[in-house]
Amino acid sequence: MGGGMVRLATLRILLVGVALLALVTGPAARAHPGAATGYAAVDITGNTLRYSLTLSQLPARVMAAAAGDPVAAQQRLPAVLSQGLRVANAGEPCAIAAVQLTPAALGKESVTLVADWVCRLPVSTLTLRDDTFDALGGDLHTLARITWAGGNSQFAFASETRETQLHIADPVPITMGIESFFKLGLGHILGGYDHLLFLLALLLVPASGWALLRIITAFTLAHSVTLALSALQILQLPGALVEATIAASIAYVAGENVFRRQPGRHRVVVTLIFGLVHGCGFGDILLTLGLPQGHRVAALLGFNLGVETGQILVVAALLPVLRWVARQPRGLVVLNTMSAMLSLGGLWLLWSRVATAV
Repeated sequence: MGGGMVRLATLRILLVGVALLALVTGPAARAHPGAATGYAAVDITGNTLRYSLTLSQLPARVMAAAAGDPVAAQQRLPAVLSQGLRVANAGEPCAIAAVQLTPAALGKESVTLVADWVCRLPVSTLTLRDDTFDALGGDLHTLARITWAGGNSQFAFASETRETQLHIADPVPITMGIESFFKLGLGHILGGYDHLLFLLALLLVPASGWALLRIITAFTLAHSVTLALSALQILQLPGALVEATIAASIAYVAGENVFRRQPGRHRVVVTLIFGLVHGCGFGDILLTLGLPQGHRVAALLGFNLGVETGQILVVAALLPVLRWVARQPRGLVVLNTMSAMLSLGGLWLLWSRVATAV
């Protein structure tokens, strides 16, 4: 009788959830909004520096300032770059010569800016300071590859890591920029709602502490392997397939929580399989940057440490709360309801990503 009441309550909330998702999240899911990512190529020749920045899409803050007009938003970008990016050589500011804008092509969202700086002396100690986040939005991340005759490096600019300095004449340490990539990985897991939803689905399973530890460990090992393989360009899967499978993983695991009381060892296998796909999603951000082989390893290490740190923080915050809920008189109803809603959200996300890809 008690089990029947639990299933009935879950079914009712499931039906209400369908209506809420259709009314509230439908337009947002179809639009599939996301934070813009910047990819910068910095080329140093003598006393000149060329900074080429490609934005994956027009930042939401710029679009809002332009009242939603993409043309007006693009026209704001040269001023944002010239005022927000500071270039100095040996402590002496370099002068900006020009900023060129390549508007987004028809049907494309990306836009490219090219700016030139001239320094008084040949570049020896370069300082780059990026304050464009004040105008473009704090959720933007700019992955920069810096090259000069005889050397190269990389750095992940973000609102909390805005400045880097390079001694051009000296060998570049293999760990250059590792701290910035650690913060990038930390921000990626904490801001990646689909990865967090999958992690929540894993924690909602009615299992013992040791069983949960095996499940989380399986997820960690699996996504660490494919993160490395993707970033090192050993394994490459279509982005649309990866994103759709991640959404499907949320729907499947959360649904299994409702209809299978004790997933047991089967859950470890499922988590391993889906964890491999999530790792490909993590690796895409480093793969796009195209780092040189040696420096890619350092960036991968920092990024993966950031991802794992973020995952530990999430588990440490959620698990005690969910365990407390499970011990309450109607705890099973609450957890089943959460899993049911999570499964619906995963199905909706899957539909939106498939529709966008097609």
